[in-house]
Order: sequence, then structure tokens, then C-alpha cells
Amino acid sequence: MKQFGIMLLSLGMIFSAQAETWKFASEEDKTDVQDIYAQKFAEVIKKESDGDIRVRIYYYGQLGTENDIVELAAKGTIQFVSVGSGHLGSYVPEVQAVSLPYVLGTDEAVTHKVLTGSPTIYENLAAKFENVNLKLLSMMSEGEMVWGANKAIRTPEDFADQKIRTFTSTIPVETYKTFGATPTPLSWGEVYGSLQLKTIDGMVNPIYFIYNAKWHEVQDYLMFPGQQPYVSTVSTNSKWFSELAPEKQAMVRKAIKEADKAAYDYQLRINQENLDKIMAERPNMQVVKLNKEERERFKQLSKNLHETYLDVVANAYPAEEQAAARKEAKAILESLIQEVKVAASQQ
Repeated sequence: MKQFGIMLLSLGMIFSAQAETWKFASEEDKTDVQDIYAQKFAEVIKKESDGDIRVRIYYYGQLGTENDIVELAAKGTIQFVSVGSGHLGSYVPEVQAVSLPYVLGTDEAVTHKVLTGSPTIYENLAAKFENVNLKLLSMMSEGEMVWGANKAIRTPEDFADQKIRTFTSTIPVETYKTFGATPTPLSWGEVYGSLQLKTIDGMVNPIYFIYNAKWHEVQDYLMFPGQQPYVSTVSTNSKWFSELAPEKQAMVRKAIKEADKAAYDYQLRINQENLDKIMAERPNMQVVKLNKEERERFKQLSKNLHETYLDVVANAYPAEEQAAARKEAKAILESLIQEVKVAASQQ
């Protein structure tokens, strides 16, 4: 009987050693929205595979910066990567359509519907990911992008002389130039110290992330401009995915669907909870919600960025392909805007 038990234990160890491991790298940390997404994804994969496949999650900094983990996924070193769309512009220039202000809006139900089911995103835009050996699996909102500063910002003039931390892609940088600020691209791990030392004046991120990163400790004002959500993406290595058995591909798709819902529900709750925590910890924090007229000024300025977006996409291609790339990018942007309008009308 004892020998039988030892044999079972040995077999268990062998099967455990043979368990397949998939690597999932996120740009965020534990309890952030992308972590909730990755955790649910891992849970479903483990369940659907009867424990034969495990997903190992890597957090911010463990495998490098946001750009590093995208590169690792494209090369096949890791299987899955989750980063904000603003970090993908140098790989897939067309993806910056979702980074344009006042395109998606900030109605969470509308945004979620478009980001998880848009034909424009999952047919036209997703095809561009394949060019860099990535397969787009999903997009999600992590909540409205909120401006942080040490003064109230209600107009473009208020942005004068303000160094604002942005993401590393062209559109986020050009957005804050257009708004009148001095954009300063930084990886998020550098932001707290830069705000504390006042080498930058402000930042932009969803509320839940501002609280988790403790940026509210070094900012006095939070502005809700109704500008756009923080859009994150989940991609896999395209070649690796195409070689998966059909049943494993089905597992991935099921896990993505369940993770989409888990992350959506979580971000709605955590953004409100963390705003409450910020106000409890910083009762003198000034929260400013731009009114319709104030938003309209920024919205009008943002329209100039549509042409910038088309230029950015075109310039990423060889001269002989630029006209076609520009035309395709324009179609993606116009279709996306129309889908948002339709989704909003159905609410």
C-alpha cells in the first residue's frame, strides 16, 4: 500500500512537471485591472485544461518596460501581453485611432461594447497586428482618463507651462501639445518621483491607477475632462497561436471572454472605491469636472489630431505604400467613430 502511494505521488510529480506553462506579461501590478484580467484568464485556462496548462503572470518591471514585453510577445518569448494602446503605436501605428481624444467617449457601457465587439477593431485593425507577429485578442477600458495637476485645468490656456507625463506613442504626445501642455513621455515607474521632485507637473490616468500608484499623494487637483478611457490591449504571439490545436484556441477565446467581463466589472467598482479612498486620505483634494462648454474647446482642438493620426500611420510605411496606408487608416477611424455613435444610440 505504501509503495502504491509512492507510485501515485511519483506519477503526480511527473504529470506536474509535464504541465504546459503559458507566460502572460502585464504592464501593471497586482490588483490593477490588467491583473484581474490576467488572473481570470489563468483561472479559466487551468479549469478548461484540467490543470494541464498553467498561466504564469508577470507584473510591471519583471520582464522590462511596456515596450520590452510587447517585443517579447512578438518574438514568441512569452505567449500573451497586456499593455495600453498608447504603448503599441510604434508597432501598430493604426491602433492609435483608439487613443484619439473624444473618439470613444467615456460612457463605459458604450466603450465596453465597442472595444469587445467592434468589426472595425477585430477585422480591419487586428489585421495590422499580424504584420508584427501579434494577434489582437481583446481591448478593454480601465476607466476615464483623469488629469492630475497642482492647479485647476479647465482651458487650454491652463495647460501652458505644464509638463504632463504621457505615454510613449506619438498621438498621446501630440494630444497634450495640441492642448497647450509640454508632454513628457515616461514609464509609469518613474512618475511618482518625477511628480515629487516637480520635474513634471502632472499626469493622466484612470482614478484606480492613480490611487494604486499613490500619485494622489503628490497632486492637488484631479480633472475629469470626459476625454477618453484608458484602453488596454491583450495580444498573443500570432505564429504560436496559429499552431495551437483547435481545442486550445477555443480555451483561449473562452478565457478572453470571461476575463473581459471580470475586468469590466472590476474597473467600474475599483475606480469609484479608489476615488472614495483618495478623498478620505486627501480631503483637500480638488476634484474638477469640466462642463460641456469647457469640454467642447478641447474636443474641437482634438479634431486637428485626426490628420496627425493619418500622417503618423502613413509615415510608418515605405513611400510607395503611404497613400494606401493613409486611406486604410482613415477608413478605420471613420468606421470606429460611426460604431461608437450607433452603440450610444442603442443605450
